[in-house]
Amino acid sequence: MSETITDVQSIFSSIAHKYDKLNTLLTLNIDQLWRKEAVRLCYLKEEDKVLDLCCGTGKMIELECKAVGKAAKVVGLDFNSEMIKVGMKKLTKTLDKNQFSLIQGDAMTLPFQDNTFDCITIAFGLRNVPDKRKAICEMYRVLKPGGKLVCLELSKPTMPIFKSFYNLYFNYMLPFVGYLGTGDKAAYYYLRDSVNSFMTKNQLRREINKVGFKNSGFKSLSCGIASIHYGMKPLYNK
Repeated sequence: MSETITDVQSIFSSIAHKYDKLNTLLTLNIDQLWRKEAVRLCYLKEEDKVLDLCCGTGKMIELECKAVGKAAKVVGLDFNSEMIKVGMKKLTKTLDKNQFSLIQGDAMTLPFQDNTFDCITIAFGLRNVPDKRKAICEMYRVLKPGGKLVCLELSKPTMPIFKSFYNLYFNYMLPFVGYLGTGDKAAYYYLRDSVNSFMTKNQLRREINKVGFKNSGFKSLSCGIASIHYGMKPLYNK
């Protein structure tokens, strides 16, 4: 991957206003089902404090606000100002009675104190972070003891026949359809390449374990084209 942070910023700025519609089209709205399952696996309680990293336009935040209730605040952080602007405009309409905030920031240097959040989610964002290990370490730091990390990410199917059809769609058709929808060829070629170069499910689980998370695992979704990874920060450090 040769893209710089500036390149990736530019890519997401260019598609921010069409991001949600294109995702719905390209995944046949399955991405929303994946998000709902990820939030379900958070096992959120009312008044839990939640951080959603790489929050984009706030799709996870909508679901999390409903789970924690109106008394709790959900915080979203993203590195791209255009995505945040789109998210704020949308969420102020749909979550007028819920507490939330969106801030611009770096997942590798989180602007929060240690042991702040009960749960951290990150959906389709970890592969865009230059230093994955550093980001996971930061998530561990700002989670409370007993807090949970839930990471929803695209992955690769393993069933031989389905894998062949999926690779044809993902590697050739998806970038073309994305280009037709946004006029930005680079954005969806970047999506393809970022997924193809990302860690396998087992590799990501090992990274989560190395940082110190316990009870980690993953759940494959839709024949393996996405997966939910999870881990818990131990209550006590040995």
